[in-house]
Amino acid sequence: NFFINLITYTSDQAVVQRYLTTKNEKQASKAIWINAAITVPEGVIWFGLGTALYVFYKVQPHLLSPEAPTDAILPFFAVQQLPTGISGLVIAGLFAAAMSTVDSSLHSVVTTIVTDFYRSFHPNRSDRFYLNLSRWLVALLGIAATSGAIALTTFDTHSLWDLFFNLIGLFSSALGGLFVLGIFTRRANAPGALTGIISSSIVLYAVQHYTALHFFLYGAIGLLTCFTIGYLSSLLFCRSKVSLQGLTLFTRPD
Repeated sequence: NFFINLITYTSDQAVVQRYLTTKNEKQASKAIWINAAITVPEGVIWFGLGTALYVFYKVQPHLLSPEAPTDAILPFFAVQQLPTGISGLVIAGLFAAAMSTVDSSLHSVVTTIVTDFYRSFHPNRSDRFYLNLSRWLVALLGIAATSGAIALTTFDTHSLWDLFFNLIGLFSSALGGLFVLGIFTRRANAPGALTGIISSSIVLYAVQHYTALHFFLYGAIGLLTCFTIGYLSSLLFCRSKVSLQGLTLFTRPD
């Protein structure tokens, strides 16, 4: 869980863009520590809720459809067991949480596409053009995301929560490894970093298909593999000529 959160809070654009809304580095650091402090009681509440639901339906199994997927248990309980009005608030809260997560992810993806890619090749466009392009991309990605969600309902997915952690470990752990490699070393370079990413992907593929390791470990394995192989590979190549001032833990300004 530590590695999964490290991956998310260092390399996820949807999270990083929140840091950029703070006034300065001190405020960003304060926000991270507050979030870390809230995560513990938040986890207790959510896992406590899951445990309570498990006990409730363990004692009264006839109230739960055996065909209901894991993700349907909470809204099913809200609709069937909570008083009228309260159940509506719970369902509305679930939808609001889903919307807030989806919109930040969509906008972060569009920001990356427009700023890091399109604008690099077409720097002379007007701000209004970039804004309109962003709006169209949000709409297109929204349609793609909705289509993907509908497609997931047709798959035999036991738990979307498990699937989420599975995908985080498989596809995002290399990004976390790159962050650690770039921040905590001064020897890393582009060829070494690319070697680390490729090696991490190969190792995770082998772990997923040829071992019985739990997917909670994917993030740690991918991150550590990318960092270790990326660092060792960087030693085989020439040092980067790019100035590291302010870019690593060891070259921060006083």
